Amino acid sequence: MNRCKHIFCCCCYAYYDDSRYRMRTQTFGKMAFSQPIQLYEIENQHGAVLSIINYGARIIGLKVPSLQGGLVDVVCGLKSLEDYEKDDLYFGAIVGRCAGRIAPPLVTIDGKSHHLTANSGDVHLHGGLNGFDKAIWKVDPIEGEKGVEGVRLRHVSPAGTEGYPGELVTEVEYRLTNDNEVIVRIKATCQEATIVNLPQHSYFNLGGSEERDIYDHVVTISSETYLPMGANSVPTGEILPVKNTVFDFQTPQNLGAAIRLTSDDGFDNYWCLTTTPHHTPKNAVNVYHPKTGINMEVLTTQPGVLMYTGNYLHKAVIGKYNNVLDRHSALCFETQGYPNAINVVCALLIIAKLLVP
Repeated sequence: MNRCKHIFCCCCYAYYDDSRYRMRTQTFGKMAFSQPIQLYEIENQHGAVLSIINYGARIIGLKVPSLQGGLVDVVCGLKSLEDYEKDDLYFGAIVGRCAGRIAPPLVTIDGKSHHLTANSGDVHLHGGLNGFDKAIWKVDPIEGEKGVEGVRLRHVSPAGTEGYPGELVTEVEYRLTNDNEVIVRIKATCQEATIVNLPQHSYFNLGGSEERDIYDHVVTISSETYLPMGANSVPTGEILPVKNTVFDFQTPQNLGAAIRLTSDDGFDNYWCLTTTPHHTPKNAVNVYHPKTGINMEVLTTQPGVLMYTGNYLHKAVIGKYNNVLDRHSALCFETQGYPNAINVVCALLIIAKLLVP
């Protein structure tokens, strides 16, 4: 099970209300030949609001208190369902069945070969052409002692989808606590041996919609090692120390300064957190924005985290506040297993241990 915490400091609606939690639902849009897509908003006692749609199990907004007072929406999102249908940048989605780049897209599981869909040149990326980000998920509210504090989403991926063996049933829970925690729990159950790697792909800017880039963010990553990338941004299989490299975020680093030192004008890299599975979320990342005073702490049970600094965002991407989401305007922290583990022996042993019940 993938468990992750994000902790932050500092139409006709249907209401589920008490003194501490409130959930609102409304129709977000309608796809051709399908039921309407629903928007779910969970609000805690501090006024923080988590917004989710069941298309792609996406987080499309997260408003949290700032140092100046009032709320700041720290999750970048798009304007409409039509924009999300066209989205190829995975805004706010659960990506799967297997996140990251798999190369070659021919994988062997229990002695059987499976051809995965190559949807990014010769590489299988984020689950293929019709991954979990394109699915319509079934939703149920999560009742807590103080009201509805979250939602549970469920998706069934039939055997053979995008080349993956076996049926896979995935459940995702999103909760917003009164400690301004967003808790994400992801559970997948398979009918036969398969590969699974399911992160949450929200784009963050702790400065809110008026902040044009992420250069003022200060980032710390609790990692001594990282995976170097080869051709097509696929890990080579090596695990190298971060010390004396641009990948050393063990102490707080200004992100803009760090990006200027990279050879690819940005990060799309994986940091190793642990070599053994654990069931209690541990600190992975800390992000701070000095202007708003918002601090985000990311905890996870996963063996690593991929930091992506929005290198493929571009001026044609228009956000929900009519803001331009250009290169480096947002960043992702994808807590997950080692990318391309099925093809890399040194990482495969770690992933195998995590997937065995």
